[in-house]
Amino acid sequence: MIYTYRYTFLENAGRIRTDSEKIDADQWLTYLQANAARYGNLHDYVVASLKAIQEDDPLIAAAVVAEIDETYRDGEPTAAFQFLMYCWTAFKAGEISAAAWAAALASAWQSGQRSLPDGVALAENLLLRMFRSADREALFQVGAGRKDWDAYLAALPERVEIYRGISSGSKFQENGLSWTTSPEEAKKFAARQVSTATQIPGVIRALVPGSAILAVFDFAQEVVVDPTIPKEDLSTNFLNGSGLTKFRQNWKKLQAEETRKIREARRGG
Repeated sequence: MIYTYRYTFLENAGRIRTDSEKIDADQWLTYLQANAARYGNLHDYVVASLKAIQEDDPLIAAAVVAEIDETYRDGEPTAAFQFLMYCWTAFKAGEISAAAWAAALASAWQSGQRSLPDGVALAENLLLRMFRSADREALFQVGAGRKDWDAYLAALPERVEIYRGISSGSKFQENGLSWTTSPEEAKKFAARQVSTATQIPGVIRALVPGSAILAVFDFAQEVVVDPTIPKEDLSTNFLNGSGLTKFRQNWKKLQAEETRKIREARRGG
């Protein structure tokens, strides 16, 4: 199956650029082998990685994706995501387990210069199928470092308070998958979502039942939320007044800081 997606990356000159690419997941290994000048030894690495993933240990699978990302992201910033799409095809063909798929998904979701939903634009209905197909316990183990998914769900309140940082230019707002349980983290993400001097950062607040939570990640207290389950008490608050004036004054500084962080991530910190 052919997937077309957009991704963001940092050029050597320091500019953040958006590009697009088509990946034929069924023929990806053949493509890697035929384009060794671009991908180096990624083909051989992927073949070895698939054998490791088939051991059905979620932590091994997660380590494989993280290693692909770390090793190849400078020359090929979407290598982990391309590997993820190959694993999705392999999972649907019954070649890897739901636990191995969950580990690959959880690792790729927050890998690379930018996270999967932030840096690679895949269709929301596809991402939803990916999370629904994954083993929840394995997702929890890799994403949150815990093995008690059922106990976690049982301990949640009847309605979970969630937040999502957006900008006035965001394509997905209340129907996005990526949320956080921290209003402060949502504010930080909202600032990063602003891509032009005229856009305004904002935070969405909502309540959802625990059954709407598909995955949990330690980083940024993120929760992946099923957008097909209705939210309650939904409200959106955009920055205004003196706060917005101050934000716009510092917008160029914030953009420069974001570029610096990405550059440091490329160098491994």
